[in-house]
Formats: sequence, C-alpha cells, structure tokens
Amino acid sequence: MMKNRKPLAALDKIAFLLVAAALGACTGEVVPDNARIESVGMLALHGRQVSAITQLQAWAAAGRPVAQRELALALASIPDQSAQAGAWLEKAAAAGDTESRFQLAQALYQGSLGLKLDQAQAWSWYERAARSGNAKASFMLARMAKYGEGVPRDLELSATWLLEASKQGNAQAMFLLSNAYAAGEGVEQNPQLAREWLERSAEGDFPVAIQALAMSLEGGDQHGEPDPVRARHLIKEATDERSMRWNNYQ
Repeated sequence: MMKNRKPLAALDKIAFLLVAAALGACTGEVVPDNARIESVGMLALHGRQVSAITQLQAWAAAGRPVAQRELALALASIPDQSAQAGAWLEKAAAAGDTESRFQLAQALYQGSLGLKLDQAQAWSWYERAARSGNAKASFMLARMAKYGEGVPRDLELSATWLLEASKQGNAQAMFLLSNAYAAGEGVEQNPQLAREWLERSAEGDFPVAIQALAMSLEGGDQHGEPDPVRARHLIKEATDERSMRWNNYQ
C-alpha cells in the first residue's frame, strides 16, 4: 500500500489540472471535445475525483452523449451509484453513442447496473453497436447466435457475425472463424480460408491462435513443410501475449 502513495498524489495533481482546464473551457463558453470529456472520464473512473464526476454530471445534464457514457462508467464503479449508471447509459445509447450501445448491451446481457437481464434487448443493442463498427459487439452477436441467447440458435448467423467481427479487426473472432471454416460449422468447409484466418488471428496477437499456428508448423500439415524454428518463436510469443494481454480478450 505504501508504494501507491506517490502515484496517487501525482494523479491528484493531474486530476486538478485537467478538471480545472475543462472548467475553464466551459466558463469560456467553449464546447469541450470528446477527447477532453473522455480524459475527465478517466479521472472520474480511476481517480474517483469528485470534481471530475461533478463536471461529467454537468456535461451529461447538458445532453452530451459521451459525457453521459463516461459518467455511467464512473458511477458503475461505485456500488451505491450503479443503478444511476444504467440510466445514463440508456440515454447515451439512445442518443447514438456506439460505445454506450455496447456497454448497455453488456449490462442487459449480464443483468447489471440496475437493469434486468434481458438477452433479447441485449441482442438489439449489440446489433446497433455492431452496425456502427463495434467489433466487440459483432463478436458477442456471433456468440449469442451460436448458443441461442436472445435469438434462436443459428450457426450460419453466428458465422456471419464472426466474419463481420473479423473484418472489424477482432483477433479472437478471426480464430473462431478459422475453426468454423476448418469444421464447416455455419459455413462451407474451406481449409485454405481456415489457415488464412488463423494466420491473421496470430498476426493480431491472439495467444491461442499463435499457439495453434505454432503446433501446425511444428510437424507440418497440408499447408506446408515443418518449420520448427518459426514454431518455437511463436510458442514464446504466445506465452508473452497470454501473460501481457490475455485480459483484453473476452
């Protein structure tokens, strides 16, 4: 605990400067941009700065969707304020903020932030977020369609959303899409596309894909001769990625 005192003091000073700058922008009648709002949101979330939360509340009340979302995320981390978080997320999502749509879908899928678990509504909000380019939302639609959550089980629909999430850059979706092509699950079996998406997933630093690619290279397969040197490098890379960034994946 003693080691954390200096970083927290530094954070307090940064918080004061950023919030003061934000307040100065408002008193000068300058509309804050989204980057400024999100920086204050980070202070509210991670630093629990009362002044930052107060500023977000003012911007949120003025109808700024990004401020409503950042306020919701900050309140969600405070146990007795989490119900308010759901209400602000609903406002921001209804106003068209893509990340808010995803976060609202998550809350409905999990039954959190004072919202009742409702997979059908979660699907609806995930779909809106996905159609606005949110790769995590597309991935969740693929998962829900595969297991019949919120919609009837549909492997073809699942594969469709896996492809969309993959095109949007989700490395985990690329790996699962590779598996789908390898097994012919929801798509026509295609070993070549399976390998291509496995390679792309590994390039996207998804540890499981890196390991799977390494195993295929270790002994060789229908795609080429054994390459034990590259396989060893990939195994090390997979271990490093798993330890550093595994929490980034759902």
